[in-house]
Amino acid sequence: MQSWLAQDLGIRWITLLLDNQLEGPPDAGGAKIWKEQYGLADVSVFADPGFSMVPGSSVGTPQFTIIDPRTMTVTFLQEGTDGISHINAVEMLAQTNKAAAGN
Repeated sequence: MQSWLAQDLGIRWITLLLDNQLEGPPDAGGAKIWKEQYGLADVSVFADPGFSMVPGSSVGTPQFTIIDPRTMTVTFLQEGTDGISHINAVEMLAQTNKAAAGN
């Protein structure tokens, strides 16, 4: 993420908690603890007890959703991780948007 800042890509990373440690609904206090526990200084963490960002009726975690802020459309969705696909997808979108903006 540090290289994103250096490249001035304008990428913002958020984490949504879908449950708490006891598998009940998350809350703002739990989001704060998660952020501190994992040292997420440059990441916003929110509680999402209503699963507002989950497409369909189920979710595989972790889930990575990339939204193009120019169109507010989902451009990438991945459940589980291979360690790199979501990073490549977000960087390509950011580079495309940066070029379109003439930066």
